[in-house]
Amino acid sequence: MIKRAFFVAFLFLGACSYGGGYTFNPDYNRIAKNTTVVSHSANYVTYEYKNIRVDELAAVAAMYCRDQGGKNASLYDITLHNNNSRRVTFVCENP
Repeated sequence: MIKRAFFVAFLFLGACSYGGGYTFNPDYNRIAKNTTVVSHSANYVTYEYKNIRVDELAAVAAMYCRDQGGKNASLYDITLHNNNSRRVTFVCENP
């Protein structure tokens, strides 16, 4: 019981002292070289991409949706095409 209480206190203090120093900074030049916009509107955006991850595109989609009236981007669909490219669609939703 004492070990468990000590362990919980240790985790709590460690979580409180962690400053959250990690910030995601995508490489926009690499994203621009490997991505094309297939279609877009005020309610969604679809990208075709190669050699990058979806979470890197999520930051770009979030900026696009924010510019469409302060909306939030949510992942809607990912599809694989014959030429090994992938398409991802993000929908822009009101917060």
